[in-house]
Amino acid sequence: MASGPASRRFPSRSRVALFLAAVGRCAGCGVRLDPGWHADHVDPVRSGGSTTPANGQALCPACNMRKGGR
Repeated sequence: MASGPASRRFPSRSRVALFLAAVGRCAGCGVRLDPGWHADHVDPVRSGGSTTPANGQALCPACNMRKGGR
């Protein structure tokens, strides 16, 4: 796995998997995800979380910004 900021980004295939797993809805509030939705780590990278679909969730920008690093 690459180190640095690039390894924190979910690849395109993982983003598709997160979107499909969420059925196009935000995992936080349930609103329909519009273009610009955020692929987010459930367990933050800084806490040892991996950038894999199993550790990811699809969030609307408002939920992701409210969540921060928690």
